[in-house]
Amino acid sequence: MIPGLAYAVIALAAAAGIWGLLTAVLDKPPGKAQLLFAALVWLVTAAQSVIGLVRVATGFRPVETATTIGYLVGVLFLIPLAWFWANTERTRWSGVVLAVAALSVLAMTLRLLGLWTAVPA
Repeated sequence: MIPGLAYAVIALAAAAGIWGLLTAVLDKPPGKAQLLFAALVWLVTAAQSVIGLVRVATGFRPVETATTIGYLVGVLFLIPLAWFWANTERTRWSGVVLAVAALSVLAMTLRLLGLWTAVPA
């Protein structure tokens, strides 16, 4: 993982989460710009996951390897599932779904940073 890229994922996911909650509060479905922003969040997240998986495959061993791999793979599914839901069900709750996915990506990325930078005992 690249810490700078991880912080970019965290910032983008936070913005996407706030945007999703804002659309729900305003009782509007997510618009095209919001869906495109969610796709951007996924692209940056995917880049980070690929880099992390390549590093693990080439010999880097985080403190909890299985947990790290699970997070690196699992985080890839959140935004696409939320994006598909938000794109097919055009209600205010789609914004909440996008927000939950984005905030989950944020939390998982923070956990990945902790796993990645932890010093073995």
